[in-house]
Amino acid sequence: MIEILLKQLNEHDINWISSNSRTLTINAGDVLIHEQRQVECLYIVLEGSFNATLKQNPESAMTEVFAVLEDNNDLEEEIARFSPGEILGEFSLLHFSPSATTVRAIENSVVLSIYSHDLLVKLHEDTAFASRFYQAMATLVLERFERLVKKFISRRNIKIPPIQDSLMLFGELSDSDVDWIIENSYLETVAPDTVLVRAGRAVENIYILIEGSVSVCFKEENPRSLINVFSLLEDSDEVDSPGYEIAASSVSEIIGETTLIDKRLSNYTFTTLEVCKVLVINKQLLFVQLQQNFPSGSRFYRLISILISIRLESLINRLGYGKSPYQIGRRLSQNIEYEDEMDMKLMGNLFLGGARFDWMLKRLKVLFK
Repeated sequence: MIEILLKQLNEHDINWISSNSRTLTINAGDVLIHEQRQVECLYIVLEGSFNATLKQNPESAMTEVFAVLEDNNDLEEEIARFSPGEILGEFSLLHFSPSATTVRAIENSVVLSIYSHDLLVKLHEDTAFASRFYQAMATLVLERFERLVKKFISRRNIKIPPIQDSLMLFGELSDSDVDWIIENSYLETVAPDTVLVRAGRAVENIYILIEGSVSVCFKEENPRSLINVFSLLEDSDEVDSPGYEIAASSVSEIIGETTLIDKRLSNYTFTTLEVCKVLVINKQLLFVQLQQNFPSGSRFYRLISILISIRLESLINRLGYGKSPYQIGRRLSQNIEYEDEMDMKLMGNLFLGGARFDWMLKRLKVLFK
């Protein structure tokens, strides 16, 4: 994983990180990050290894079911391991939420610790650094998300709910970004059961969902499969299975964005569930814009990082079998911080994002009526 960081960051970036961080030695068994606590630092694993564990909800019936099926009576489950080069504590940096897991050293380990506040200041002041850093962050979080999908979703038939406050994502962009999108895209109405992005195929366009809903299916890459090769050559939909459904996209979500962060083919098939309206952006055109315009690149790659990390957090919460102490019919308490409660720091982005999205829709109606 260290190659991902080294590939994206240049020598000046690495020198800044070295000058503004401290090295910590973590003994085997010690907890670096506590579940449901805010993380004040971002950590880069230099030596050793860590695991992420998740406490199950003892009041959930699903906990008992999976404990029996998997012969695991321990209410704490390991869901991931981290090796040198991995980034830890990204939830708090990206969207100010507490950690979804407990991260503990498996062996004596060394991490590089950077205060999130100092890093955010640097990212705000140096957009070139921010563009490279957030692209690396998005790649690392995507790798982590896909490892969890492969490990758990097909076995447990878990589906990730749509992002509730996806309009918040538009708060990460600027007015000039929205102007660029409008000027370099077109609006399209798509029939039900239309494949927008197919796993294993080259992606030509990025989509923003304006109306409707889209199914998201995951399909692990299998480069040795001759069936996949010939389905590509023949453009045959019959032999190319979309994989298993893991989620549904909601209005204002971006579709196909993962192909902007590296050169891999998409592992996801996006299929419309109903008549949809999408804003179509040429992927290559957008990629050039992100590479040449560092401020725009920093905002887009941060948005993509946030989008993937929210999906990752939603998956982790589903693996916890419903940990929130809130239940239907129970009065909310001011003394309890619920796991799905929005941080006040995000409220501004939510309102700004909603206003910016509505403004974009009005512009589109004028241009494409």
